[in-house]
Amino acid sequence: MELFTGLEGKLTKMKINVCESTEPFNPRSGDDFEYEVLVNPEQIQQKFSTVFDESQADGTTGADVRFRVQKPQNFETDLLFDGTGVLANSPLPGANILGLKTSETVDDQLTRFKNIVFKYNGDTHAPNLLQIQWGSFLFRGKLKDLTITYSLFKPDGSPLRAKAKCVFVESMADTLRAARERSESPDLTHVRILKDQENLPLMAHRIYKDPGYYREVAKANKLRSLRQIAVGTRIHFPPIDKTKR
Repeated sequence: MELFTGLEGKLTKMKINVCESTEPFNPRSGDDFEYEVLVNPEQIQQKFSTVFDESQADGTTGADVRFRVQKPQNFETDLLFDGTGVLANSPLPGANILGLKTSETVDDQLTRFKNIVFKYNGDTHAPNLLQIQWGSFLFRGKLKDLTITYSLFKPDGSPLRAKAKCVFVESMADTLRAARERSESPDLTHVRILKDQENLPLMAHRIYKDPGYYREVAKANKLRSLRQIAVGTRIHFPPIDKTKR
């Protein structure tokens, strides 16, 4: 996890902030809107999923699967809650050596955590929109599942340690989603750099899903010969009206 822990510099802690419910969804600060983890997680998981229509006719041995949707990204991680105080002197990477609230019980920590990530927000009529940031990692979404496992107790039964297994689901504004989809659309001009082992028909197929449009691309870029295009050449792929072919 060197990508996120910043071992060569100042220790950075994973932070979870409540975001504004309307664009531009700025993260809010303060005890009621921000949670800094006690110990950075050992790992995080990102799950990406695409749904296809895999239906096929009876008696066939395969199918031309068709794209339906790409599901929102899922982010999973385990977070530690500790009330023993031993982490104040722990050599474990990520321990909150300076800012540990030793007087805060595990129940208090979990209540504060759940008030931010899980509690129903009466103003928005939904759980809070969250921003999770750690080093170069940035995620925006809502808590989907929370499983808390208690593993250490006082003689009176009060918990001294707990682990929260968190599953967050990505949340994206419609305007941002539409903008991202448009940026990948063949109806917009794209610029690509010609790489080794690439050719114009192959690149046209990637953009327009049809290699035959390489002629229009060559004309738009004023290319005289397809065999003499130097590696590293910037190729413009303009919008093409496929109905006129």
